Amino acid sequence: MPRAPRKEPLRVEVASVVPLKRAEAFSVVVDELVEALGRQGLVFVPGPKGTITQQEKPVGHVEAWVPKERIRLAWHPAPWLPNETTELELRFADAAGGTRVSAEHRGGADVFGEAGEVAGWVAGSALASFVANLAPAALGDWVTDRTARRPSGRRSRGIYSDPIFHRPNFALLLEVLELGPRDRLLEVGCGGGAFLQEALRSGCSATAVDHSPDMVRLARANNRAAVEAGRLEVLEAEASELPVITGAYTCAVSTGALAFFPRALETFREVHRALTPGGRFAVFTGTRELVGTPACPEPIASRVHFYEDAELETLARQGGFRSAEVRRPDLVRYAVALGLAPDVVDLFRSLPAAAQLLVAHR
Repeated sequence: MPRAPRKEPLRVEVASVVPLKRAEAFSVVVDELVEALGRQGLVFVPGPKGTITQQEKPVGHVEAWVPKERIRLAWHPAPWLPNETTELELRFADAAGGTRVSAEHRGGADVFGEAGEVAGWVAGSALASFVANLAPAALGDWVTDRTARRPSGRRSRGIYSDPIFHRPNFALLLEVLELGPRDRLLEVGCGGGAFLQEALRSGCSATAVDHSPDMVRLARANNRAAVEAGRLEVLEAEASELPVITGAYTCAVSTGALAFFPRALETFREVHRALTPGGRFAVFTGTRELVGTPACPEPIASRVHFYEDAELETLARQGGFRSAEVRRPDLVRYAVALGLAPDVVDLFRSLPAAAQLLVAHR
């Protein structure tokens, strides 16, 4: 009796050359995969005994882990075919200009049913996603999120650990808030926790919120002593849905984040709810004069909301605050007092009307 023709394993591969040496490429790709898969509902635990799960169910497990070279996973793509196991392998190889990073999936003929259906999956799922994410809208959103709206990655972690250009407005906000040991501070959009480092020197306690998982971890790491002492809690949440106790805070602050809040009025109402009677809220943001400058280039500039002074005051009052005042502070004196480099001070001098400070009281 003739044998059935042997099915060749299906192969799907994607590859790119990244301008990094292999060791760094391996480390960066693994870190980024953990974050990106997490946003897709997949939990990747890297390492020689690593796993990938979805809704707490196993999807894959590491069979080979060779740093700088390859990661091979046994993959379980189809729970309706319990005996179907495929392979997913990431490879890292020297290439002109850096490191060739490739991902190859092998097997899965029974999953697709017909070999021709692989072309449909490649076009409809892999290629369409690749092309769509390179189109202007998606790419601009990615750049904006990556660098400012939901910062992530090594570069952003470095910038937001020590945001030199934000230091003058930090000094301004601390002057306005006049924090003391009895204060309980709420920061909305805390980034890497640099402002918290300054604020906690007053002896206050604080809760901080950010919607970037990377920034939440960074803020905790940069303020580890305060976290361990119970003086600081850093939470991952949206600004419009603050997971905090009503009336628990004497003051609140937001610096450089308001322009990105998609539901600003709900955020003001949430901050109002969180404050004690008489509590103060200080908000620092930028004006339209920043557009086209190093502080607000494209594609970020077209993805933020700039407020007129009166609009900002109205927003605070609609949020429940009994008083609201907008000022246009000059940050040059703070930049000079902090000893920032002359070119940094000159940037502030060139933008005299680019800063807004809202001070509101509950």
